[in-house]
Formats: sequence, structure tokens, C-alpha cells
Amino acid sequence: MNRPKKTGLSRAEQLARLPQGFVCAIDDFSAYLKMELGRGPNTVSSYIGDVLQFCQSAVAEGKTSFLDVDADTISDWISDISKRVKTTTQSRKLSALATLANFLIDEGIWDKNFSRLVARPKVVRSQPEVLEAGQIDDIINAPDGGSAESARDRAMLELAYSSGLRVSELCNLRESDIDYSGRIIRVKGKGEKTRLVPVGVPAIEAINAYRARRAELLKGGTCPELFVTRRGKKMSRKTFWFNIKKYAQKAGIDAHVKPHAMRHSFATHMLRNGANLFSIKEMLGHSDLSTTQIYTQLVRDDIANEYSAKHPRSKMDVEMD
Repeated sequence: MNRPKKTGLSRAEQLARLPQGFVCAIDDFSAYLKMELGRGPNTVSSYIGDVLQFCQSAVAEGKTSFLDVDADTISDWISDISKRVKTTTQSRKLSALATLANFLIDEGIWDKNFSRLVARPKVVRSQPEVLEAGQIDDIINAPDGGSAESARDRAMLELAYSSGLRVSELCNLRESDIDYSGRIIRVKGKGEKTRLVPVGVPAIEAINAYRARRAELLKGGTCPELFVTRRGKKMSRKTFWFNIKKYAQKAGIDAHVKPHAMRHSFATHMLRNGANLFSIKEMLGHSDLSTTQIYTQLVRDDIANEYSAKHPRSKMDVEMD
């Protein structure tokens, strides 16, 4: 197939280069994601990016609107991207197309969901990165400069581990979302779903220490989000990602610590200490228990390793009569 050439154009410029038969439908699909399905901005952005990429591929095959698209068009595109992206990315792109297909059927543009005729790639879930409790302590204690930014970073790290928040949830948190006396936070997660999550005492103490210094960062301004930059603006996910890597290096942790390491460690440590899997699912905001069950494999591995290392007969060759 003819692969569309990569360009340095913005998304708006790429959309403008598509035939109108695609552009109008994409605009309406974006509104459908936000208004009818209640998808968050990150999901909307990802889905529109995937659909835009698909449309560019379809245009390269001579299509001028979604009316020209069929299962072969989708199959050709998936076949092409399978050579360049992971199966998890392929699966997400197909999910975007499946959602688009439902929209196009509702609009009377398609009469069947062509995405269902394409085999979905088998996704092998990789085990989440988990840090040991001592490593978590070292990372949390790394911001020790005595500045307002250090107080903010420690509070964010404490809260990320204490409550298992996604990075986006952490950055979007508002002070009004925290019940300090009840040690509960209200979290707006994926799909605008709200959940209540408990917070530990160390995290509450770190947040209060940061609140006492927050005005230094605001510099007379205001910001609805709790965690702000030195310019008084909402903390971005990229800045937090940079900070957690910085503090991991400062703590002497050689492993490449990823942004969700605190969240994964929270879930695994809870499970190791006997927490109910369903409770962990609710605290993490997973819609499906199967997503949470990946942590059980880590605990099973712990048990197997502990047995092999400690049981006196695990390494003995025993002759049976």
C-alpha cells in the first residue's frame, strides 16, 4: 500500500489537507467522543490522532470519504502499522476505529462495523514496573532542598504512592478534592468517572507542608489545581515525569523509573500485604478487574521465589519408592 509521508504539519494543518468527506466526519466524531461518550481530553486526542492517521492512509489509496472505506482499507492499514508499532498500540488504534465505526453507523454513513472484520492483534501484557518499599522511601525523600518546589515535589510523590493516582489525575487534583479530616480524596479519572480514594497520614502532612509554601509559587496569581509550577501554572504531566526520573537518579536507583512506577508499586505492595483485589481495582479506577489482575502475577512470582529460596526441600532431590 502507499504509506502517507510524515510531515512536520500540525494536526489542524493535516486535517485541512484531507478531503472534506473526512474532515466533517472527524469534527463530528470529536464532539461525539466528548459530549456523548464523555471521554477525557487525552483519550479524545489519541483517538482523533489515530483516525487522522487512518484517513491519511485511506486517501493514499484514493479514498475521498468514509463512504469509500471498507474492511480491506482497515486491514491494509493495520497490516502496514503492524510492522512499525507494538501490538498494544495496534489494539488501541483498532479501538479508536471501532468507536468511529459505531459513530458512523449511528450517522448512517456505514451500514456495518468494518473494524470487526479485522483480526485484533493479540496483546501480551508486560509486567508493570514495581519498586521496593525502600526505593520508594528514597525517591520520596530525595526532594530535600527546603524550597517551595521541593515541598511540592515531595507532596506529589507521597500522594502518588499513597493513593495510586495516575499522573494526569495527580496533576488535575484541586484542593477542594481533598477531605483533610477524613483523609479521602475525590479523583476524576478516565471517562470523567469519579472515585473516592483514601490518603495516608504522611501524604496529608506533605500536602500541608506544601500548602504553606504554595503562595511562593503562585506569586500573587491563582490556579484551581493544587500543584503548580514556579510560574504559578498547573503542573504538567511532562514536568512530573521529568521530576520522578530526576529524583530516582538522585536516590541512586539505576533502573529506568517510569512515570507510573509509584502507581504500580502502590497496587503491588497493597496486594502483597493482603489487600482485596477488588478494593485495589476500585482505588485504581480500573473499569475491568482483568486489568488489576496483572499485579497478582507479580505476587505469585514473589511466593514462588520465596519458596525456592527458603523451603528446605525445594532444592532436594528426593527419591521416591
